[in-house]
Amino acid sequence: MMHALPDGRRGQALAVALTLIAATLLWMSTAAPLIGWYTARADALAQQQQLAAHLAALDAEIPSLRQAVSAAGLQSTGNAAELQSTSNQVLLAGDSDVIAGANLQTALQDLASQAGTSLDSAALQPAQADGAVRRISMQVSVTAPWPVLIALWQAIGTSRPRMIVDQLSLTTSATPGGDQDQPVQASFSVTGFRAATP
Repeated sequence: MMHALPDGRRGQALAVALTLIAATLLWMSTAAPLIGWYTARADALAQQQQLAAHLAALDAEIPSLRQAVSAAGLQSTGNAAELQSTSNQVLLAGDSDVIAGANLQTALQDLASQAGTSLDSAALQPAQADGAVRRISMQVSVTAPWPVLIALWQAIGTSRPRMIVDQLSLTTSATPGGDQDQPVQASFSVTGFRAATP
């Protein structure tokens, strides 16, 4: 037995209620996830822009590193001990590229641990001469949420000895409406400097 829908004011109230319910369901199933996804992407973009500015600032520090090496007398005398003994250490310790590379890897592992993650992999790259210093680079892979990666890159950027992040590549499996706790795989190189052997 079918019941007739109410008419008059009761019918109008029922129609308004059904419309509101339909609009709410549409919002919950479509609009809210899209807004959440848009917000997550906007946050990720803002963090990438912040990271790009941070990397540019680190890149701008290379001339000051060279000046610090020159001021310590490395270019004329090759006296690395003077610079290494200061409290504001800028160069990697080590009398060879391999030892300096091992020290770089240890420092990166410590920084990753302090940021709340660990290195997936770390591969030492061939060292390159750069005036009075040698560039010691390591290709690193880390999988962690955005906030942890940002904390790690900031720690690297302010570390002693000085390090520079470069060649950054990101891979994420974020889904619409996802949050910042979803893991992001980051591959990047980290370069430190050691005094060239006189």
